[in-house]
Amino acid sequence: MEFLRAGSVDASEEKHVPIIEKVEGGFKVKVGSVPHPMEEKHYIQWIVLQADGKSYIQFLKPGEAPEAFFCVEAEKVTAREYCNLHGLWESSKVCEPYKS
Repeated sequence: MEFLRAGSVDASEEKHVPIIEKVEGGFKVKVGSVPHPMEEKHYIQWIVLQADGKSYIQFLKPGEAPEAFFCVEAEKVTAREYCNLHGLWESSKVCEPYKS
């Protein structure tokens, strides 16, 4: 087993840090403020949302959008994603209730 430290690889943060958005019905997590490539040789393998002591995971494949929707409610969430070339990245958010 190998310990992974988030953001420990020298890579562009704008393409790797998860962006957490509270939306109606849950949370949307996008990878990067600039969308991350989703090519055969460079892609996001998975996104995990940790909410109220539980973890939810969405596996991704090349060609798919670098994002995931999680149908959960929580006050504080942490999102992590794993890039096959640049490793683990994470971000956290304290949330207000959804307002339409």
